Amino acid sequence: MFYYGDHGGVLARSKRYVYESGTRVPFIVRIPEKYKDLFPAEKPGSKVDRLISFVDLVPTLLSITGVDIPDYLQGDAFLGEQKTKDPEYAFMFRGRMDERYDMSRAVRDKKYRYIRNYMPHRIYGQHLEYLWRAPSIRSWEQAYKNGECNKDQKKFWEPKPKEELYDTENDPWEVNNLANDPEYRGVLIRMRAANKNWITGIYDTGFITETDMVEIARNIPMYDYMRSGKINLELIIEAAEVATQGNPENISALQNYLKDKDRSIRYWGALGLLLLENDAETALNELKTALNDESANVVSVAAEALYRMGEKEVAREALLSVISRSNEFGRCYALNTIDVIQDSNTLLIDGVINVIKSVPDQSRNRYDMRAARVLLDKWGVDLAEYDINLDW
Repeated sequence: MFYYGDHGGVLARSKRYVYESGTRVPFIVRIPEKYKDLFPAEKPGSKVDRLISFVDLVPTLLSITGVDIPDYLQGDAFLGEQKTKDPEYAFMFRGRMDERYDMSRAVRDKKYRYIRNYMPHRIYGQHLEYLWRAPSIRSWEQAYKNGECNKDQKKFWEPKPKEELYDTENDPWEVNNLANDPEYRGVLIRMRAANKNWITGIYDTGFITETDMVEIARNIPMYDYMRSGKINLELIIEAAEVATQGNPENISALQNYLKDKDRSIRYWGALGLLLLENDAETALNELKTALNDESANVVSVAAEALYRMGEKEVAREALLSVISRSNEFGRCYALNTIDVIQDSNTLLIDGVINVIKSVPDQSRNRYDMRAARVLLDKWGVDLAEYDINLDW
């Protein structure tokens, strides 16, 4: 029998986060005496020092039941005849968390944790309707607004570094980021390479936005689509790596990405220019052209970049066009953008209200509705005045 938890904890920076506090869970295996040949250690009650992940469960069950493990399974068996040697790494993923978008990948060996943030402009503490029901996160947020947090406590409410590296033995709470420390350069390069090999080897779907997934794959399962030869994932990953470096010397490459035939590469081109803020003013015309892109996320990212450059009117119009589209994920992404730019223009308020009223199902199960409700709460809109019921 397997006994385990589904995530580390319930406080902020645990569930949904790729830190030790969010990804390390209790895991106990009970093996009856009659099956002692499966014991992973000499004595019952022993602690087994092996990195395992939830993806290892199915291969392990197949291994102990004598069924061949298919090649397409990602995990490794940790018991039975098909047990593998101890893996060097465990891998973790962070994507959309309910109504909020982020993207991080993490690698853990027995001593270090490496995190690659592909949306470093988004703070850790994005407002989640579910999480914000807890008084603890609300008090932390208020303390930050009051200027009562120290430098480490403030990090949760500020943009992220593109890379993080922690010595989990000497820094178990993963506070001291060693990514820029020359002494750990070798560890950084090694774990960075492990991340690159993993995301490439499993055809990581996260490098294609959720909005675009449903439009390009249509009825084809994403697993099959990623292996169909219809996309060049390595080029998309390369674009993501270049875009998220935040290097002004890459402006020319980012402008070319924005003109690429692949919408995923265009997305990363737009995001790279957004990260450069005013350093990307030479790409102003390309960003304005991107406001007509078929990809809703390309439009949203380009609109945010333009908004930050002072082109607020065209940015608002573009975001309003996206939230009127039928793609629920595209709307949710755009609503995130409207929240981040902190614009309470009447046109945006009316646009969000119209979106809510146009959707028959206004339940909490819809993430675009959650994002919309947060906006209306921030704007102080009286929902009853518009005959809107989002009382969940």
